[in-house]
Amino acid sequence: MGSKVGLRSWWHRRKANDQIEQIVQAVNAGRALMADATAFEASGALQKIAGVAEVCDDHLHFKSDTELKARAAGWHISRSEIAAVRDGDDPGEVVITFCTPGRFRAIAVTPLMHADKWRSLAID
Repeated sequence: MGSKVGLRSWWHRRKANDQIEQIVQAVNAGRALMADATAFEASGALQKIAGVAEVCDDHLHFKSDTELKARAAGWHISRSEIAAVRDGDDPGEVVITFCTPGRFRAIAVTPLMHADKWRSLAID
């Protein structure tokens, strides 16, 4: 029975490594965007939540740091719901706001790559 568990564990690691490599290639080529992010809740608390933002398949996805560890689905919104993109207060920061605030009213990203593509998200 131990060998079945070991084989299953090996297969999951291998599959995850392949998926990670595909994501890295897409980000390097600019087909997908990924950056550290801070989401600003739309509720009365206006809490800031640290996490990661990703853009692919015409959707913006946000996962908080705790959701990353739990493999949760996170939050996503269609690119068509992005109202505006502007430079943030901090150097290199890009702020994305939404037409109809849902869970978040804005997400600030600090891209290491493809900042121009982040800035063009609201432009069609």
